[in-house]
Amino acid sequence: MKKQVITLLKMAISLCLLIIVSLNADAQLGKKLKRHKSVDPMDGKVKPVITSPAAGATIDGPFVMVGKAEPNTAINIYVSPIYKLPKSPDGKPILVVSTPKHKHQHFTAKADANGIWQSPLIEVMFDSKTTDRRIFAFVNQIWGSYTYETKNIEYFASPKLTMTMETIKVPVKQRN
Repeated sequence: MKKQVITLLKMAISLCLLIIVSLNADAQLGKKLKRHKSVDPMDGKVKPVITSPAAGATIDGPFVMVGKAEPNTAINIYVSPIYKLPKSPDGKPILVVSTPKHKHQHFTAKADANGIWQSPLIEVMFDSKTTDRRIFAFVNQIWGSYTYETKNIEYFASPKLTMTMETIKVPVKQRN
């Protein structure tokens, strides 16, 4: 019992000394650490934007995108058709014919001295069996090791933007 009282007394004294020392210590004597704001490489520069066609517009044929960016710079334009495939009653996958105009497209443009850029003629086609047809587009601009991208702009696709399916007659080869 005497040993336990001595051990308890030692622990209490150690705890009191630790509290006294920690109260006297001033951890804020040195310079305070400050968080510096990160520098945006686009500060003071014109960020690329799509000005035409307006977001939410209905696209019903080939179109040209126009926008604004930092003068005399290269712009990358990305256009993606988005759609839903119909449900097949027999559970088999439905074939959607793929063409370059039916998939993700990439174009480049150069902003003029006033910062205006214009895409080449863009044509997006959809298979006639697809539904919920939309077109997403965004542009980006590269500054050294930084890339600035705009948000996806959504356009609605008119029913006129379907691929026409035609039957092709192939002559049969004669066997000799």
